[in-house]
Amino acid sequence: MLNIGPRLLCAALMVRKNRKTVDIGTDHAYLPAYLVMNGISERVLACDIGVKPLGNAAKTLRQFDLKDKISLRVSDGLKEVSPEEAEEITICGMGGTLMSDILRAAPWIRNEGVHLVLQPMTHSEDVREYLCENGFLITQERCVKDAGRVYCCIGAKYSGEKKDWPAGYFYFGTLSFSDELSAEFMKKQAHRVKTKLEALEKSDASNEKLPYLRDIYSYYEERCRCEGSGCL
Repeated sequence: MLNIGPRLLCAALMVRKNRKTVDIGTDHAYLPAYLVMNGISERVLACDIGVKPLGNAAKTLRQFDLKDKISLRVSDGLKEVSPEEAEEITICGMGGTLMSDILRAAPWIRNEGVHLVLQPMTHSEDVREYLCENGFLITQERCVKDAGRVYCCIGAKYSGEKKDWPAGYFYFGTLSFSDELSAEFMKKQAHRVKTKLEALEKSDASNEKLPYLRDIYSYYEERCRCEGSGCL
């Protein structure tokens, strides 16, 4: 029996059904295996930058007899993937900065037929900033707790529309204080920003990053007040 855990399950449930799916950074290919075995994706292209992770993936394919449904490919991000192969793109288990670099290096994903499911381990703000600045619409966000840690999963599609989003949106996105895990995630994000802000105020009061950090924390405070969450 395949048990992918709450974190990857959260991502799997955001994948649209019956689309050409590509999983980047697949490692053991647990997510592609789940998608195929549960009828979400008929076929999946599973990619990783190294041969060793794909060796782990091959073991999963043999274990669950999925060699005819999941293809393995060495690829640095999306560099070895063609636009014709991808309608759903999942990227999980890496930092948001690296994830943004991978998306930036594949301009062909800016296509209305492409849907992204992104689960950054850190720096989700970098992912949202990339999406917003490149014409993507964030359609869904969910938080999930796995092994005591809260993760955020982001669904997005290309619309071509660009808005002048406040910096705070990149840190907190469309998450709602009405959801307990989302509120916990946002509180930790705010704490991270406040810690940076206070450290800079003490060490370098003229630092050019200070107004940016103040704006982000003010955005969080305003959302707390507006949503009546009692989060401060």
